[in-house]
Amino acid sequence: MNRWARLRWWVRLLAGIDWLLGTHLLTKTTSHWQQKIETMQTEISSLEARMAELNASRGAILRHLCLSYLQLRQAQSPENWFHFDPRVPAEEDAIEILTRSLVTPHLARWKINQIAAGGANLYTYDLIPDWGTLHQDALNHGTRIPTNLFDWLAEQAAESVKQHKQGVAKPTLPER
Repeated sequence: MNRWARLRWWVRLLAGIDWLLGTHLLTKTTSHWQQKIETMQTEISSLEARMAELNASRGAILRHLCLSYLQLRQAQSPENWFHFDPRVPAEEDAIEILTRSLVTPHLARWKINQIAAGGANLYTYDLIPDWGTLHQDALNHGTRIPTNLFDWLAEQAAESVKQHKQGVAKPTLPER
């Protein structure tokens, strides 16, 4: 007889003795354990809700950081601030973060340009944000966004609408 079978027999024997003596110790113990399990399940569900809330806040903060980065790029080089070259290490990191924060949730998309250089196929990326959706996202999330960034985002959204009314499809890339 293995260890678990002996343990089962001991538990049954003790349960029988408990029943015969009328102490109901086994019933009290199992109800106590059941209460602990229910308490833990309640705590787990509240922690899951809090984690979902924090993840949503983290996503909004990442989007705001990406928008701040784009605003900075526009100020530094207004003629090609949408253009990203992965051969530059800093821009490779920016491509990753922008993809995770803006492209994956469908707030922007990439236009991929192939460059033939020395027999190797290299690619550059042009970011095409959906300014209207980004502006609406900033309005909906209610997280605190700096006023200058919010105004810049509203300006970009208005420019996008103006271009769309003039017959230009989706936001266009600036000339390089």
